[in-house]
Amino acid sequence: MKFFEAVPDELFSPLASPNRALYADALDVLCMAYRQKLKLPEDELYSMLRSRLEQQLADATFEGEDIDENELRDISGRARFLIRKLCAKGWFEKERGPDFREYITVPGYASRLLELFHELRDERPARGFSYVFGTYSALRVADETGSAYEKMAAVYTAFDNTQALIRLLRLVYHNVKHYFQMQLELHDVGEVLSSYFDDFGQKVIEAYIRPLKIKDSVPKYRVPIRTVLMRWAEDDEQLAAMARAAQQERRGGTMEDCRADILRRIFWVQECYDDLEHDYLDEIDAQVRRYTRAATQKIENLTSREQNVRGDLDAVLTALSHSRRADGLTDRLRPVFQLYEQSYLSEKSLWYRKRPGKRSRAAAVLIEENETDAASAAQAAALLHSEYGRAAVAACVQGWLGDRDTCLSEDIPLENDRDYVMSLLAVLSGGSRRAAYQVEELGGSVCENGYSIPKVQFSRKENEK
Repeated sequence: MKFFEAVPDELFSPLASPNRALYADALDVLCMAYRQKLKLPEDELYSMLRSRLEQQLADATFEGEDIDENELRDISGRARFLIRKLCAKGWFEKERGPDFREYITVPGYASRLLELFHELRDERPARGFSYVFGTYSALRVADETGSAYEKMAAVYTAFDNTQALIRLLRLVYHNVKHYFQMQLELHDVGEVLSSYFDDFGQKVIEAYIRPLKIKDSVPKYRVPIRTVLMRWAEDDEQLAAMARAAQQERRGGTMEDCRADILRRIFWVQECYDDLEHDYLDEIDAQVRRYTRAATQKIENLTSREQNVRGDLDAVLTALSHSRRADGLTDRLRPVFQLYEQSYLSEKSLWYRKRPGKRSRAAAVLIEENETDAASAAQAAALLHSEYGRAAVAACVQGWLGDRDTCLSEDIPLENDRDYVMSLLAVLSGGSRRAAYQVEELGGSVCENGYSIPKVQFSRKENEK
């Protein structure tokens, strides 16, 4: 569908007229009225326009507008003209209620545009987004309940939240670039400091970057999100149940289409969380560091160029800091600034750092390569496969489980190097489909007898009981 097939042709004509500021304020009043009431009478919108735009209506000239003399005569007529004009251009419609009053109805396209215009006018920094935590919570709750419908809905929620997160990260990145351009137009130290601490600090750092580092942290929730999604993607029965629930919700024509769509969304979310830090967060951090460095350099440049007391004082302090003993500069400045040179003795006063001498190129050292003993290599390979093969690892895990269905890292004995190596190989082998057990990462670590292993849970698979 083309754009002007979805919206009226003359929808934006009021915003291109000489009175565009007045029409923009009127649309903001319409947005606030639309938010406050489900059923908005026309006379209440008229009263709000009169009370909030009284001065703007009085100052407007309405040259070239199709306003008659009766409407132009007073504030009330001009407010009526605004309602008639906005209704004619498609910003809202009218309908008569059962009480014979005229009510305002806002179409879907106008509702979205009104919300967008209001957000652009709002100077308060954005707060409260939690896309990463929302994704983690939805997946965790669905994984615990076991309902196929809830798991299917959680996958789609994770997909939507991840898309919203990426849009937010793009917004932050380009917003930093915008502040670079704004800084070029500033020529006062106070303006640069205000732009950095008030505007950039509050609208970018506190609003977006700080939550991404602390509250809605990608590194914090990445592993649990990927673990749950990977477990669902490897369970064919669970995928079939989720596809069946998606087909009932009419998210696809056939079960195969729904299953393919669910897998596509799962793999896309996993790939995004694998690359978010490198592709987005690191780039944003680099942009912030560049902007901070540019702001600092501009402040130093503006301060040193000022032809006043502050600029002179900066030049004097810079000269004093670059001279080890001031070379008599303190004596020349003493009558003007009352500066005095001070020195002190410490335990390092008689100590000088040794300067390393120039290293000379020595003769090359030949490295003798010993031929690999075939018998020793074969013996080492045999030892590796016998002592640490898949069968040995599986037997070791079965010994840890015993008659239980699950065991934790705390239940594993770590008495020697072999126990330590076996615990690590058991975690690595748990991701194989041929393994008779599965491994769930719990976060953290367990230390015993000087050995440290990740905190995990080994559980027997259903078909192995």
